[in-house]
Amino acid sequence: MIRRKVDGDWLCISQLEHARLAGAVAEAWGHPPFLPPAPRAEVLRAVAEHDNGWVEWEAAPGLNPTAGLPFHFTEMPVADHLAIWRRGVQRMLEQNPYAGLLVSMHGSALMRFRLEPAARTPEGERVAVRVFLEEQERLQAALREGLKARIRYREAVGKGPLMANFRLLQFLDAVSLLLCCGASEPQVFTALPLGEGRRRTDLEVTTDPEGARLTPYPLTRDPACFAVTGRLLPGRPFPDPAALHAAWGDAPERSLTFTLRSGTPGA
Repeated sequence: MIRRKVDGDWLCISQLEHARLAGAVAEAWGHPPFLPPAPRAEVLRAVAEHDNGWVEWEAAPGLNPTAGLPFHFTEMPVADHLAIWRRGVQRMLEQNPYAGLLVSMHGSALMRFRLEPAARTPEGERVAVRVFLEEQERLQAALREGLKARIRYREAVGKGPLMANFRLLQFLDAVSLLLCCGASEPQVFTALPLGEGRRRTDLEVTTDPEGARLTPYPLTRDPACFAVTGRLLPGRPFPDPAALHAAWGDAPERSLTFTLRSGTPGA
């Protein structure tokens, strides 16, 4: 769940909607010297559905008792986050093993942050995170071995192509989050893939109220317009989960439109 202040109220954008936005941007990826990802269908699926483990949680979102509001994704309890990622990885694996491999790698990278000192994760929760990471490492190793035996994926599971697709997923996830959260500080993303077997480049994202400028520009349309839809909750705290869920069911929808444009270095 992404919680964003809009005109005094709270616009709540689901993780599924945020991922759908990332997938829409992925479909437009490939303006030279950037190349479309390969295998294209599997990478696009992983990007567009990398947060599908949130379906059940977001049907009745949890209440942050301190804020009296739905949990923002950065406020989630570790146990809930681990359950969501396990469910999402398994769900993706049932659709496609290569897409599942990418989602497992992405979930592992995000949960690994919980072990950083800045995360201040209690030791008991750190143990649970380590168990999850070890579990995903075994899964990823098995998937890589299995995919090597399939002609379609033999090259795609090589370290270079696989890491390029993983890095692309990370970038598109981050850009979608910047847009949905309304971030304003310029961000520089390193080592973005220019295509299989090609060099990589840094890419600067400068957001504004209407969208963002990307330098260098990786999309096949310039400008490129995208939209997300969320639920608008009143800008007041809720006393308990029942009150939140009642308001959630009645919350009107509101859409945001973002335009991505090419930028100018240093601007």
